[in-house]
Amino acid sequence: MLDLSGSGAGPLELRDPVRIGPIPIVGRLGSGGTGRVYLGVTEGRYTAVKLVLPELAEDEVFLQHFGQELDNLSRLPATATAPLLASDRDARPPWLATAYVPGLTLGDAIEAHGGGLPADALWLLLGEIASKLAAVHAMYVVHRDLKPSNIMLTLGGVTLIDFGFARATGQNRLTRTGMVVGTPAYMSPEQASGARQFTGATDVFALGLLLLFAASGKAPFGDGAGVEVLYRIVHQNPDLRAVRALDRELAEVVASCLDKDPEKRPSAAELLERAANRGPSGLPLWPRPITNLLDQRESFAATVPHIDEPDDQPDAPDAPSEPVAEEEPPSEKKPPSAEAGSPPQDVPSPRPSRRERRRVRALLTAVPVVLVGGTTLVVQLLPYVTAQQDETHATPSVSASASAKLTSPTPGTSASRTAKPSPSPSASRTSEGNGGGSGSVQGSGDTDGSNDSDENASQAGSGNSSGSASKPTGGTPTSAASGTYRFRNGSNNQCLTGGYGPTGTGNCTDTPAVWTVERGSDGTFMLVNQDTDLCLRGGQSGLGTCDKSASVSWRNGSGGSLRSVADDACLDVNQFNSFATTSTCDSAATSQRWTKMSA
Repeated sequence: MLDLSGSGAGPLELRDPVRIGPIPIVGRLGSGGTGRVYLGVTEGRYTAVKLVLPELAEDEVFLQHFGQELDNLSRLPATATAPLLASDRDARPPWLATAYVPGLTLGDAIEAHGGGLPADALWLLLGEIASKLAAVHAMYVVHRDLKPSNIMLTLGGVTLIDFGFARATGQNRLTRTGMVVGTPAYMSPEQASGARQFTGATDVFALGLLLLFAASGKAPFGDGAGVEVLYRIVHQNPDLRAVRALDRELAEVVASCLDKDPEKRPSAAELLERAANRGPSGLPLWPRPITNLLDQRESFAATVPHIDEPDDQPDAPDAPSEPVAEEEPPSEKKPPSAEAGSPPQDVPSPRPSRRERRRVRALLTAVPVVLVGGTTLVVQLLPYVTAQQDETHATPSVSASASAKLTSPTPGTSASRTAKPSPSPSASRTSEGNGGGSGSVQGSGDTDGSNDSDENASQAGSGNSSGSASKPTGGTPTSAASGTYRFRNGSNNQCLTGGYGPTGTGNCTDTPAVWTVERGSDGTFMLVNQDTDLCLRGGQSGLGTCDKSASVSWRNGSGGSLRSVADDACLDVNQFNSFATTSTCDSAATSQRWTKMSA
């Protein structure tokens, strides 16, 4: 039996698998409300294998979260998080394997230290987390669930883990209107109030809370998932005395991170600059009690035993395989249900949209809470909005039941986009013409819509969502008619989705796949993404401001193509990465053929 001393892992229990996929399992690293994390050995290295709980393997919303985590991990820089090594999203239950991080969670480190960290360690923590967030935000991803258990301290610095609730380009929100995902004690005011648009400022607020926790050893607004915690986050300021007693300048930085207005918070890059040349002047980076434990982790990881990986792949006891259910034909699809047990079939996307300054205007009321796992919750709250937005939201139901009914807009109700909070005063444009826009990176819309009617059209968007697209049922050549549509590509049967970053194709049921056509007087049109209120650009694609310039203007081309006014090239899908860019028009290319479907 392998000696697990210093690994942070415990021995396997009788119910634990001895192998997950092709990976032999040698220990248990932890467990939570969504799955268990095991220590595996593969290709001469240790790996952390996350196995979803069997009861969640049939939960469509959770499976979308899991697929989203895989998509995010595959694109994030290895310097920010543990790299993805292997996965199987089609297994039941699904699993993923990342590199084993020989470190301690921030919570465990504070416990080992016996209390709060000294000032130099806090500056180091600030710089390390800010560095990782700057890299993540540059990829148009917002973590949304930063908390002590998702921050790993190592001998070399910090690693962020658990991007299961992050949102990225082309990903859509997985919760209904007024619902957010996060850990209450470390939510931002906009999260705690049920806002639907998030930017990197949400992570910066959580960073401020983490620094306060690291200084005092206590959650700044209190632990738990009660309404009182959320109320304090929105309406009260945390106690900064623990940080101020250590370093007044650092206390000012923390206070700026915790501004209730996300517009006033510094960016991760700005925080990184503030933390430059601060912190420990040499090794060890962390206080000795923490460093001693990290030395043990490193020593364990340095010696990896050889374990034979058999050629045959019998299913692990906890991971029985079953076929993936095929998507229903459009004619058989059921309309979205308002029940909490029947969530919309869409996936999240962290993307900043055009934001306006917000003030806290609403009191929190009773909150139905749905446990997602551990202390990470899906909660329904009163909106955190400006005066213009106040009229657009209904008061959430006052029910403590996890099965409480949730309101969700009817698919296709896109004549006016004022029904969802918009970060920009101009985000309430009515759909009048061929509009183009971009998918969301962080915010999200609510229309799930069915893909029943197909008409051929030339419009596009892009993204990285992981669902499967339903097959086209036919169509007619598109015209620049006003309306809200989805656009399916002829080469991969996926729909154009957009966000902050490169556009691409993804799940047709995702809200970033919904576009409004806004027609110009000269026969051109813009494609406005309903989720971000940004317009599809030509060239290397992506989204931009809807300024009616040539860069965001399109014409219908032959064969169902979309021709950019900027470069007279057609919107095309790269067959290797599913990104949507413009290339020389070719009427025979199926990758340039777009079928318009009512949203």
